[in-house]
Amino acid sequence: MLTLIAFPTIPGTRNLSSFSYKAEALLAMTGKPYASEYIVDLSLTPRGKVPVLRDGDLVIPDSSLIQAHLERHHGLDADRHLNAHEYAVAEAFRRMGEEHLYFTVVYSRWVDPVNEGTMINGVLGALPEAQREPAFLDIRRSVVEKLAAQGIGLHDPEAIYEFGRRDIEAIAAYLDDKTFFLGDEPTTIDASLVGLIANILQPAFTSPLRTFADAIPPLADYVARFEEAVFKDKAILPAAA
Repeated sequence: MLTLIAFPTIPGTRNLSSFSYKAEALLAMTGKPYASEYIVDLSLTPRGKVPVLRDGDLVIPDSSLIQAHLERHHGLDADRHLNAHEYAVAEAFRRMGEEHLYFTVVYSRWVDPVNEGTMINGVLGALPEAQREPAFLDIRRSVVEKLAAQGIGLHDPEAIYEFGRRDIEAIAAYLDDKTFFLGDEPTTIDASLVGLIANILQPAFTSPLRTFADAIPPLADYVARFEEAVFKDKAILPAAA
């Protein structure tokens, strides 16, 4: 049995990590059964991060390595019809989403004070109450260091959210009126981008990113189409769709 190990989620959200969302979507795209496990102590994972895929005795960390494993061993072929130009577009937007927009989402969750309550009592709600705030503060310190090393964290909040706004607008502009990002069928770039957009639209969190995305209704419709196409009767639709 394929088992996806991810961070605990909250009602109405498939995965609070866009990378875990991506991995679950890729699993669903294979058409094979899979199970989910949730973990709070990330030190128990190979790289201190989620998602992690367990396939028998194999443990595969990182959503990109999970994708490669599913393509080699479990029939994932969602990109089979793409030409070289489409692959290039997908890779460019994947990099923008996973290596830029993602960090603005992380900032909005773990650093922006407005979401402290949701993070402490919602995301970390599985912990005993006395442990939640200390755990949150420990994670926040680590996140602040990582965001500074990445570069995003060196900017003020207004600049960080402006970076995110531009990325969201670029995604919406290229999506335009297409059913999915590269045409009529969902591909792996949709798994990556929808994981980000679905998390940005999550109503439990407040941020300028959500305000930007809410102002572009086709984004919620895009998430809904992807959920329905990939997860079928288990689709989780955004509130705005």
